[in-house]
Amino acid sequence: MIMRDMPMRTILAQINSVLEELEENGLHVEADALHEIFVKLSKKKKKKSGKNVPNDPALWASCQAWAKRTYDVHPSAYSNSGAVRRYESKGGTWRSE
Repeated sequence: MIMRDMPMRTILAQINSVLEELEENGLHVEADALHEIFVKLSKKKKKKSGKNVPNDPALWASCQAWAKRTYDVHPSAYSNSGAVRRYESKGGTWRSE
């Protein structure tokens, strides 16, 4: 069984079922050790990429093209911020990836 392809919820459910079986069979020391792993895994948060993605890719592409025509150097901080301002002024929004 390859655990990296499984969702975290499924892994935690399987660990929990093994915990219950260990406790039923009287293996409390092993159950306590596995319980510590269970707690650590359940507290882990999924890392986000932090990358913002436009909700309207066509509008974003037109704003980037505008920035390329308007600014001498592209890509640059000025041209990117200009494209973002234009995108948001035309009603564009973002979502996290």
